[in-house]
Amino acid sequence: MIDSDGTLILSHGKLTGGSALTETMAQKHHQPCLHIDFTKISGFEAAQEIHKWITKNKIKILNVAGARASKDPKIYDVTFKALKTAFHLALVETSIDKG
Repeated sequence: MIDSDGTLILSHGKLTGGSALTETMAQKHHQPCLHIDFTKISGFEAAQEIHKWITKNKIKILNVAGARASKDPKIYDVTFKALKTAFHLALVETSIDKG
């Protein structure tokens, strides 16, 4: 976490355990931190928020944290899709900026 430029925490609900500690440590070290709660936001909206946050904070090295798949079996799939979409949004924006 300390070697990254920002921490993204993804969950279905309130942060607990290690994820809550990760958020606390990011705040303690004055590191940008974004919590995405998939019970409150759609995957596409999450991707848009992630993309805006990464751009705003000029994040090059991203720490991704969240619940273990054993505790949240759906977290891997929604995380993968949101990050993939955020990456594609960045590519589109880059293409538009160059055009």
